[in-house]
Amino acid sequence: MDYEKLTDKEKAELRARLEAEDKAAKLKIQEDRETYKELVDKFVVSNVKKLQNLSSQMVLIKQAVFEAADTLIDMKDDLFKTKADRRSNTFTTQDGLMSITLGNRINEGWDDTVNNGIAKVKEYLNSLAKDEDSADLIDTVMGLLAKDRKGNLKASKVLELKKLAAKKQNEMFLDGISIIEAAYRPIPSCQFIEVTLKDEKGNEVKLPLSLAAM
Repeated sequence: MDYEKLTDKEKAELRARLEAEDKAAKLKIQEDRETYKELVDKFVVSNVKKLQNLSSQMVLIKQAVFEAADTLIDMKDDLFKTKADRRSNTFTTQDGLMSITLGNRINEGWDDTVNNGIAKVKEYLNSLAKDEDSADLIDTVMGLLAKDRKGNLKASKVLELKKLAAKKQNEMFLDGISIIEAAYRPIPSCQFIEVTLKDEKGNEVKLPLSLAAM
């Protein structure tokens, strides 16, 4: 079509038709977008309800598992005259094919006096003679005193420091470690349950209990 050869009336009709088509296309896009938003609403509402039901069921099951485990832990303590560590306990079937590990995860925490203990340990280190043995000890102790990304000491490293202090039998060193130990304030973070199964070949398989693991 040669636009220049069209009459004014034909040009006007063509422009009107193109404008109408453009308007209709834009309207269609707008309608499709509104339809998409409505579908998103339906998707979210429908699936959130399902996941809420799942979450409620998991809470009830978790509570029931811990209550049953508490009964077994009390029985074990009574039968074997022991005191179980409530942070983690594992129960395994007699054939060894299934086990449940459950307990409480702990975040390590310390009160402000931990810094006084650290200062005292450093004071002891500064009092040492400047020889190779002392330099090695200083490196070891400072490595054990290093804090993690959250600014906390590791309780396991404090135990190693305690062993070192026991060997050195220095009053200042021992007192510093004692202050650090007394400053320990573990913070319970959450309860956990882990299930381990063994397949036909005897390989351990973890049962996925979170949506991310499924």
